Amino acid sequence: MSVKNEMLLLLLVIICIKYTYSWSYNPYCWLAECCNKDAIPGDINKLRKTLKDRVYGQHLVETVVDALAAHWSSHYKPSKALTLSFHGWAGSGKNYVSKFIAESLYKRGTKSKHVHHFIGRIHFPLEEHTEMYKENLYIWLKGNITNCAKQLFIFDQVDKMPANVLNAIKPIIDYRDVVDGVDYTKAIFIFLSNTGSGLINEYYEEQWNKGKKREELRLRDFENLIAQGAFNEEDHYIPFLPMQESHVIECIRDEFRQRGVMGPSPLHINEAFEFIQWGPDHSKLFSKTGCKRISAKVGVLVAKYYRPVNEGNDEL
Repeated sequence: MSVKNEMLLLLLVIICIKYTYSWSYNPYCWLAECCNKDAIPGDINKLRKTLKDRVYGQHLVETVVDALAAHWSSHYKPSKALTLSFHGWAGSGKNYVSKFIAESLYKRGTKSKHVHHFIGRIHFPLEEHTEMYKENLYIWLKGNITNCAKQLFIFDQVDKMPANVLNAIKPIIDYRDVVDGVDYTKAIFIFLSNTGSGLINEYYEEQWNKGKKREELRLRDFENLIAQGAFNEEDHYIPFLPMQESHVIECIRDEFRQRGVMGPSPLHINEAFEFIQWGPDHSKLFSKTGCKRISAKVGVLVAKYYRPVNEGNDEL
C-alpha cells in the first residue's frame, strides 16, 4: 500500500472514530460517566412518550415536560435553577414520574452520579441536627454542581424534614447567575411531598360531584391550595390527583406488561384489584394507596400463574 493510500486510510479511521465517539474526545468517558451529551442526553421526547404511555390519570404532569424542555433549551440560558414541587397522596405517581425524568434526562437514569435522591426520614431525621444538615447539604450541592452543571436533585418526604433544612438551598435556587463562584442555573430540583394532598382530594371530589371531567382541571385550580404549606421557592407546583378505579386497573395492566405478561386474565386483574382499599368513607371514590402496592401483588400473581413450566425444576 502506498504512503498516500495509508494516509487516506488513516484519515478515514480518524473520521469514523470522531463520529462514532463524537460525544467525547476523552477516552475515560468511553468507560465512565462524564458530564457530556452522551451521559446527559436530555431526551425530552422520550419523557413525553413515557409519561403518556405509563402514567395514568395525571394529565397535569405535562407541564413538567415543557418546563424541562425550556430549562435545558440550547437557545436559552436559564436565569435560575429549575424547581418543581410534586404534591399528592402516596401512590399517586410522584416518585414514578421522578424516576422517568431521571431515566429520560440521564443515560444511566437513577443510577447516574448526576442524579441525587434525598429522603426526609432517612437523610434528615433529627430536628436538633438541622444546622449540620444545612451545612452538609450546601457543601454537597456545591461540590456536585461545580463538577457538572446539569445535576438532578430529588427531595422526597419534604413534609417529614426538619422545617429549616431546605433553607440551605434558597441562595442556590434564587435568581442569581453565580453563588459563591458556582453557576447553579442548569441544575434541577424536584420536591416530593404529601403536603396539600387532602385539599387536592377534597377539591377534586367537589368538582367530580359537579360533573366536571378530570381532564378539564388546570394547574391554576390547585396552585393556591398547594402553596399554603409548600416550600414556597418552587417554579411549578404539580398536583397529583387521587387515583380512581380506571387508573388503578391501568396500573395493574402495566405491571403485568413490565413482567412480560401482555394479556393477563381478567380474573387475575381482579385478584390484584381486590387488595385496594378505597376512601374517603362516604364515597369510596379513590384508592387510599394509589398504585403504590400493586407492583408486589402483581409480582406474586405472575410467579403463581405465568412462570415458565420448567422453572424451578433445575437440579442443584
